[in-house]
This record gives sequence, structure tokens and C-alpha cells, in this order.
Amino acid sequence: MKRMTSPQTIVILLFIGILSSCANGRIKTGDKMYDNLSYTKAVDNYEKALKKQPDNNELKLKLADSHRNLNNSEEAEMYYSEVKEAQGLSGQENVRYAQTLMKNNKYDQAGMVLAEYIKTNPDDRLANDLYASTQNVEELKEDTSAYKLTPVPLDFVVSMFGPSHYGKGIVFAAETEITGAASTNPWTGYSYLDLYYVEKDANGFWDVPTTFDETLNGRFHDGPASFNKEQDMVVYTRSAMRNAKKQLINEKRENQFYLYSSEKKEGKWSEPKELSFNDPNYSVGHPALSEDGKTLYFSSNMPGGYGGSDLYKSTYDGEKWSEPLNLGNTINTPGNEVFPSLARDGRLYFSSEGHETLGGLDVFVSESKGGIWTKPVNLAYPLNTSQDDFSILFDKGDTTGFVSSNRSGEDMIYSFVQMSPIFILEGIAALKSDKAAIEGVQITLINETDGDSARVTTGKDGKFKFNLLPNSKYTVKGEKEGYFNLTEEFETGNESLEKTIDFNFEIDEIVESKSGTGSGTPDDGSETAKKTYDVGEVFYDYDSSDIRADAKPTLDKLVRLLQDNPKISIEIQSHCDSRGSQAYNVGLSNRRAQSVVNYLISKDVSKNRLKSKGFGKAQPVNHCRTGVECSEEEHQVNRRTEFIVLENKQI
Repeated sequence: MKRMTSPQTIVILLFIGILSSCANGRIKTGDKMYDNLSYTKAVDNYEKALKKQPDNNELKLKLADSHRNLNNSEEAEMYYSEVKEAQGLSGQENVRYAQTLMKNNKYDQAGMVLAEYIKTNPDDRLANDLYASTQNVEELKEDTSAYKLTPVPLDFVVSMFGPSHYGKGIVFAAETEITGAASTNPWTGYSYLDLYYVEKDANGFWDVPTTFDETLNGRFHDGPASFNKEQDMVVYTRSAMRNAKKQLINEKRENQFYLYSSEKKEGKWSEPKELSFNDPNYSVGHPALSEDGKTLYFSSNMPGGYGGSDLYKSTYDGEKWSEPLNLGNTINTPGNEVFPSLARDGRLYFSSEGHETLGGLDVFVSESKGGIWTKPVNLAYPLNTSQDDFSILFDKGDTTGFVSSNRSGEDMIYSFVQMSPIFILEGIAALKSDKAAIEGVQITLINETDGDSARVTTGKDGKFKFNLLPNSKYTVKGEKEGYFNLTEEFETGNESLEKTIDFNFEIDEIVESKSGTGSGTPDDGSETAKKTYDVGEVFYDYDSSDIRADAKPTLDKLVRLLQDNPKISIEIQSHCDSRGSQAYNVGLSNRRAQSVVNYLISKDVSKNRLKSKGFGKAQPVNHCRTGVECSEEEHQVNRRTEFIVLENKQI
């Protein structure tokens, strides 16, 4: 039978064809905008096309990548997620999706995406670095008070970054709203970057920024910049220029970033000159110039690197710059390393999306030791966040400075102040025997550095807590009637992280016993001590009573206990195992007990507070008696040194 097509069907098919043709036109325009880095316009075209082709996963990936380049991480995540659910992600799409999840603080999800990807790509260093980041994120976010950050409020600029010291203020790169005939940056829809200068007024408030110099600012991108110490030489990033009015476009229709230099003579900056290693096939930018103007660090995606943009070094001999030297894979990763910054002490700060980050770009620090760069250290939260944090600049003293970040949604400059580290002493007073909390223990904290002190008394839970100062030496004492007083010493350093010091007092009750009574089960049924106290491991050589060096730390603790409890007197008691005659062992144990007393006296403990007694093998604490076969470990239990607290406090 011949199939007939109704007029209504023809209209519908024509309408669908028109929609498809319109959508394809939008996609084609969006692709053109994307290739020109006009991501805002690309997104507009792609989203209009998606309304007509809602199941086009290739289009969704283009939208995801466009939003990722615009730092619209929530929108990028949505499109990546939809494609992953519909058909899965391939290759590096998984890594980009994971990076987006990390920017949105979804570290657990990012970790699962990366773990699955790494199963089939175990050698992908960037993926492995990012996965490690998702597992260690709590450590990087541990201290929220290491730095105090304040946004630098500047008029009329919509985004700004890359500050450098200049004069009494800073020079930075910024873009503004489009006004008049100003050129538009297709990436963002704002102006191209220019260099601006700002300083604080007499009241300490930031003034209105001014254009830095018309000679250095051209029609397209200019900035950021870096100056030598004398501030008469500058190296800065700008769009590669064919001439004063036109960008240099390579065969791939790309305009790269170049580094330019200028010198200030008689108050005027000279016409900018290209550095010798600029190339139309790759970008170089983000300069960090040494104070003497002879060493330059910068970022580039030139061939031969480790992936993305790497950090390089070049030196100046007074006439030309040397061929760039890659800083190596300790610094560089398959991700992007950008925005190097030199500290006065030679440390190198930079930003990376590799290594272990909180997401996006994080600021790291490394130093060269004998020409070898140390493993970069993440500066952690709050200098770093899940968003892009970069272009750090330290003031003199390295405790204040500036950092650029898009944590608010736009690139902004934040001033920061390193806060004094916070140390907290937390502890509990408990019985040594069963760890039960002790109420009513007076805990005294003494700052030996400045003489200040504080005191608390434990409640039923036995807990106590103190706030401490950095770079201080402390003594903490625990005292309660009927218990041994304890004293410990410690110091706080100057770490940049908040630190809680766990400090638990395990306190013994003082129980007095008659002289000559000891522990164990005497064969003759003689009286035993009400309570004996273990001195700890006191070692002797075979058939010797001399105190060995490895026993002295143990005995020094006993010295401290006696100093903290000046009213008590003790008897040192030594025991042997069951081997050998009792007469021989009594003599050996007496000598060993007396050697401990002699050591205590040598440490200024009054001999009037000390007695000694050797029991030989008469008081074993296990079944190992004469004639019983025992292991060496079982014999060792009986070879012990103890003490009792003597009645009547005095000898």
C-alpha cells in the first residue's frame, strides 16, 4: 500500500528542519567564538542551541568547558554531570570534571571520579596529585586563623590581580567596564587588561587607581608587571603585537602573550622591547624579576615542558637574556604552574593546579638548596581556597602582603596579615592505675618566658585547658593533697598552623609503707608493702651494679618526681630473678639499689630522703621460682627496680 503524508506532517518536519538548522548555526557561531576565546559569547550561542537540541551531549561538553574557562564552576559541573550520567566521560574529561567538583568543595565526589579514572590511567601524574588532594583536604583546611585576609577595595575596576611593589603603593593588572570606544576583551566582555597604580592616602585608605603609564599600556592586554629594586627596570606581560595597533596572529589564528621590558630614564619609561625568547607559537608571561634585575622567572607553555604551563628561569648578562631553563618536575607538573614570585630570602612562590591543592590554583613555596628545588609546600587555607588563588606578594618581614584570588567570583586582590599562631593546651588529670578522672587537681601553668601564670582546678571530668603564646617556654604543674605532684616542661614554636597540645597527667595516689616491705609474694610469708611504684626500666650489665647510660633518662624522671614532692622520703628496692643463690642475689640487688640512690644523690636529692634495699630473688611477681623453668621474658619480669614511700615522711 502506498504511504500518504499529511500536510500537517510536512509542516512539522519543515519546522523541525528549521529548528535543527538554526541550532547548527548557533553551534557553528559558538565554536568560532570559543576558538577566539570569546567564552561568554560562546556560552550564549551554545545554550540557545541546547534548547533546540536538549540531548546533544557533545554540545553539553562544549558548554561545560566554556563555563570552566569562565570559572563558572557550578554550571560546568552541571553539564559534566549530565554527560557522565548519559554516556560517561572519556579521558581528560574525567580530570576536568574532578577539578570542577573540587572547586565546588565536593572532594568526596571528585575523589571517586579520579579513583575510577586512575584504574585505567595509573601513570597520570595530575590525576594522582588531584586524588591525593581529595584525601588530604582536611589537613590543608586545618587552620582558619593563620592569616587574616581583607579585600582591597578599588574604584571602577571589575577584576584585578598581580600586584607588584612600586613607589609608595602597588602596580597591578585590571580590567574595567567598557566605556566609550574602549576595546572589549572577547573572553570576559570587559576591557583588556591595563596596568594601574594605587597607594593609600594620609588616613590609610586606598586611593582611586590611576593608569600607570601610557607608554606601557597599549590597545590590548598589558600586565602583570615586575620591577627591579631600583624600580627603573620593568618586565611585564602583554599581548604579542605586530605594531602599535595590531596584534600578532600566528598561522593558527592565535595571539600569544609576550614578555616586554622597559627602562626608566629621566623619569620616563622607554618604548617596550620584546624579550628574545618570545615566540608566536607559544605564550610567555607572569614575570618575577630579581631585585638586581639579572634573573627572571616566568611561566610558559613552550614545547618541551611537562604539560600545561611550566615555570622557567632566564638570566641577563647586561645585553641579552639567556635561553630559558625549565625548573624541572619537582616544581612543574602536567597541570599549569603560573605566577612565580620571588621573596627577599630567595624562596620561590608560585601557583599550581597540580601537586596537592584545594582545587583550582593554589599558592606553593619552594627553595633552591644547592641548585635543587625542594618539594613545594601548599600554603593552605585561608591563603588558598577551592577556587583560584595566585600571584602572591610579600612585604618586608614576610608577615604581610597581597594575594590574588577569584574566591568571590571575580579576580580580586586581598591584603593579608599573618596572625600569631594559636596554641591550646588541653588535658585531663587521671589516676595512673585505671585512667579514672580526678576531681580537684590544681593545674598551674607558668610561662617561663615572661613570668605570667594561670591556674585552674579540675572538675569531675578531670579536664583542663589553657591558651598559649607562640615562642614561649612553659611549665605545667598538677597538685592535689594525697597525690604525687607532677611537673612537665614544653615549648611552643612559631608554626603557622593552629596547634592543640594534648597533655594528660597520670597521677598516683601517695600510699606510705614500712621500710623493708616490698612487692611480690615472699616465700617466707613476710609482710609486703601497701603500695610499690615502678621506677621504670633500669638496665645493668651482667653481674654489674653500675648504672648504664640508657637507664639515666628513666632515673631523671624519678629525680624530677622527688623535686616536685620535697616532703616525701623513699626506699629504692631492687629484685633479681630466680637463677643463682639467694645470698649472691641479695648482694647484687643491694648494690644495684644503692647505685640508684647514689645517682639520685648526684642529682642533688638529699641523702636523708633516701634508703635502699635489695631483696635478691625472695619476692618474685610470677611463678618463676627456684627450679622452675621459665622463658627469658618471664625471668625479666622479676628483675625490677621499684620504690616505696616511707612512713613518717622522714628517715
